[in-house]
Amino acid sequence: MKSKNLLYYYFILLIVEIMAEVIFSLNNSPYLIFAIKPLLMPSLIVWAFLFAAENKLVFNRILILALIFSLFGDVSLMLLVINPDIFIIGLACFLIAHIIYIVLFIKIPAKQKSILRYKPYLLLPYILYGALLILFLYQQNHPDFIKLQAAIIMYAIVILTMLIAAVSLYGSISLQSYKLITVGALLFILSDSTIALSKFSHLFEQKEYLARIIIMALYGTAQFLIVKGYISSKIRS
Repeated sequence: MKSKNLLYYYFILLIVEIMAEVIFSLNNSPYLIFAIKPLLMPSLIVWAFLFAAENKLVFNRILILALIFSLFGDVSLMLLVINPDIFIIGLACFLIAHIIYIVLFIKIPAKQKSILRYKPYLLLPYILYGALLILFLYQQNHPDFIKLQAAIIMYAIVILTMLIAAVSLYGSISLQSYKLITVGALLFILSDSTIALSKFSHLFEQKEYLARIIIMALYGTAQFLIVKGYISSKIRS
């Protein structure tokens, strides 16, 4: 099977999963989500393996770990309808996935000094965004957020660090790979931000279906962009 064909399969699964999220919002039936969501990351793993093989690259097994922990996170969040307390497990799984991505980005050999070393002000938008989001969540005073505040703040720091690690790759990899990784990291943050806003505020209270569409569309695209960007960075031009 060619990687291109499997990529179609991945995005068809993603579209069906988004539809399943809408169906769940309308009639509280999670069964299509249970059938489709666990297939997303395995299909992306197989695609990544084929894509690397087609480009005669050694597939990085550490990358698989990031996607496996993402799969565990997907399943944990999927099971919230059965046990809401499992949220912290999903949070921990994605935290590990982000740490793995950080390690992968840091291990890419630097061809020059990081752009953040001579332009540190580029960090400000990311730090400001994270601080404002946490401040907004505190203002909502949601009991679940207060209970999990330490874990959520730690998670926010880690995922922002992942984005910063991606941004610091400028000049060390091809521009195309850089754009894929940084846009993917940014979409991941926006997806997780939407999860936080939908769970710990009233922003999506009457529009849960919209939150679910945004979360999965951004998340599925983000994972693909990061994986493709990382593998593509190993291709010698």
